[in-house]
Order: sequence, then C-alpha cells, then structure tokens
Amino acid sequence: MRRSAPRTLVLAVVVVLLTLGNVAAAEATLPTLAVGATTSATDTVGSGNTCAGFLDERTHLGNLGIRRVFASAGQLPPADALTCHNTYGGVLWYSFKTSCTPTAVAAGSCDTEIQNIATAMPANSYLTYFHEPEDDMTGVQFVAAFQRAYTVAKAANATLNVIPIYMSYQWRTGSTRVTNNGTGGDYEIQDWIVPAAYADAYGLDLYWQASTRGSEPDDPYSIGSDPRMIRWYNSFAGLGKPLTLPEWGIDDDQGTRASRGPAIRASRTWLTSHNFRIVSYWQLDNWYLGATTFPAGGYADPDGVAAYQELVAAATP
Repeated sequence: MRRSAPRTLVLAVVVVLLTLGNVAAAEATLPTLAVGATTSATDTVGSGNTCAGFLDERTHLGNLGIRRVFASAGQLPPADALTCHNTYGGVLWYSFKTSCTPTAVAAGSCDTEIQNIATAMPANSYLTYFHEPEDDMTGVQFVAAFQRAYTVAKAANATLNVIPIYMSYQWRTGSTRVTNNGTGGDYEIQDWIVPAAYADAYGLDLYWQASTRGSEPDDPYSIGSDPRMIRWYNSFAGLGKPLTLPEWGIDDDQGTRASRGPAIRASRTWLTSHNFRIVSYWQLDNWYLGATTFPAGGYADPDGVAAYQELVAAATP
C-alpha cells in the first residue's frame, strides 16, 4: 500500500562497523503464528493515531499481537508505540525510512540514525527498512541499502527481527519494476532478493479490491491462488526463512457487499501450511474489517470478522 508520508556517537558507530559480517549468528526467532492489524493509513509517527485504536481493534478482532507503525524520515519509535508494546503486548513492527537516500544508506551515511532507531526498539520486536521499495529504486539499490541497514540494526540490537517487505502490485506479470526477462536493468527478480544472511524473514503486502478485478481475484479466494503471491512465494520460499504477510486488505467495493470470511479461512489454510508466521490485516477505507467506527466506504462484515477472530485464536501466545 503506497503512502504519501507512509509507508551517536563516534564510538558506537565504530563498534557497528567492526561487526560487519558477524550479524547472522544473532538471528531472532519468529513465533509459529502471530496475528495483528494496522489501524489506518495515517499510523505514522506524529499522526495522532495511537495505541487506543489498536486496542479498539482488539475488542472486535480478538487478542491481536502485532502493531505496525511507520516513520518517513528516520524518527525514533514514539513513546505511545513503546507503551503499546510494553504495557499492552501490541508487539511493535516499525517500518522506517531514513533522511538519507538508499544509495547513501548503503554507503553508511545514515548508520547513526539506523543505530538510534534499533537501540530504541523493544526486545524481540520487528524492524523494516523502506517497506515496499519497488516503486522507488532498483532491486540492486534496495538490496545494498537493506544489507547495510540490517547490519547496523542487528549490531545495535541483536534481539530484533529485521525483515524486508515487498509490494504485491509489482510482483504481477508484466511489471516493469520486477522483471524476469534478462533486460530489467537491476530490476530482475534476483536483483530484489535480500540474501538470507541479511533477513530474519521476508514479507509481502497483498491487497484485493473489486474495482480492479481482472488484475486481482474475486472473493472467496485463497491467497495461495493469487498469481502475485505465487510469483513472490516461488522466489523466496526456498531461502530457508520464515515468511510474513504484514499488510493484507480485502475489499468488495462493487455491487453486493460480500463476506470476506471464505477468503480469510481459505487463505489461513494456505498461509499456515507455507511457513507464514505473521499475518496482519490492513484497516483502511473499504478494507475495514473490525472497529467501532467505520470510515466512508467501510461496511459491516460479521462473517469476515468471525473468520479473522478464528485466525487470531490460532495464534501462539
């Protein structure tokens, strides 16, 4: 999902640089299954969207365990996100961009900024540098920047799960940003793959919307039958790392409002049998699933809510 704005120390930097190449041994462990939700498109640092929205979601969807928060320019995790993690168990997944360009990140120009973010993160939380990068750079540029961010972050906080997140839209057949024809100019599938030594898991964001049917499937529909997911899955499943679905939106914005329940139940079967460890629904506009107040375009979906509650109930504590 694209967003307009979402989504210190000399000695410490020296220590980070000295640990290059030694971070793989400090890999964190993902749960068997964790389920979360993302409150809104404005869930960014300084947006005013707080842990209270996440707790409201819990009253409708079950005991959600993961909360996404986004930063557009290297901001530290806000106090509200840390409190939500430490007090309410809303485990923080922080997706950040830096004040440096990806090329500058790869060159080490934002090491201190990345280190400060990683140090501020709670133990066993989740961190992503530049989620959904496909629209903004080449695969070669992304991998170089992500490897540097991973190395610096893990040296500062070895308990972190540092995970690249990709954009399903660009993993469609015919994409000019993710190609597989030998003429991609650093956009070939292999150019986008962060090596397993620099990723604790991999993630893909996936959306279905009725107004774009033809490029996206109808409901009910298993994620395992979505050609974008399969193209991505086939590229990453053999790397020996857990997989995640950090953003998932299902909408029926044309005609009769259909239940999302069958799609959620069918997808759960496929996801849990294909090494997906985290699933997080994206609450936005017509995609809203469970909340006290729906925005314009949102609609009640009791069966969809029940299906997501079943998914949450299957999660590990």
